[in-house]
Amino acid sequence: MILVTALVFLFPFFWMILTAFKGEKHIYVSPPEFLPIPISLSNFSDVMEVFPFFKYLWNTFRAAILSAIGQTTCSALAAYAFARLTWKFRNAFFIITIGAMIIPPTVFAIPWYMLYWRLGLLGTLAPLWVPYWFQHPYIIFLLTQFFRTIPESFSDAARIDGNSDFGIFLRIIIPLARPSLVAAFLLHFIFLWKNLMIPMMYVNKESLFTLSVGLQALLGGTIKPPFNQDMAAALMTSLPLVVIFLALRRFVFSGIAASSLK
Repeated sequence: MILVTALVFLFPFFWMILTAFKGEKHIYVSPPEFLPIPISLSNFSDVMEVFPFFKYLWNTFRAAILSAIGQTTCSALAAYAFARLTWKFRNAFFIITIGAMIIPPTVFAIPWYMLYWRLGLLGTLAPLWVPYWFQHPYIIFLLTQFFRTIPESFSDAARIDGNSDFGIFLRIIIPLARPSLVAAFLLHFIFLWKNLMIPMMYVNKESLFTLSVGLQALLGGTIKPPFNQDMAAALMTSLPLVVIFLALRRFVFSGIAASSLK
């Protein structure tokens, strides 16, 4: 049953790959041709004439990497304060943080837009990564749960050696939490890479389009390429993310599993 379900969800992706390598006259035949015979590589070069893939890739990578670095760093600091430090109203603030996860991001769309407009940041990539340096409740919760699994004796030993709380964070917590940190980084990287709503709200210059916005503009533009070229553009958009995930998937699974133990 699991295999059948997996095949159902993976079939559109496989069909996209096969269609991306088909010639135009082979994509509308009836009955449909499953295998791309002959293989057509010209779809990729043709679509790149109207879909500047590498420019969009660079914009997406810049925004995603800055956002993921910021949210991982700030969320780790917040999670350390919740998990290892004792301070007044700690539990109350942690409950508020968890409660923030149920608030839809669209609730903040207009306030954020007005803020960026007043700061003169509309039409730049800054709105795609700046806010995530200050909030991401799910990642804070994920890291807090993992930090709580680290024995207190490690921190006590480091404190006896003269380490401050921040020194314990850097020398003890961070090395031990590497799988969860990589998982948090990658989860947010994937989120921003495929996000369409946020870039469409704030980026109004074609030179700053991300891959998702560029692909949407390609599919909804006045000069629409053939369907096989659309699939070639979609494949180029998703392939880097698939490669990154497959390369780091063991960190994601181990990090999430470790965070769920407590």
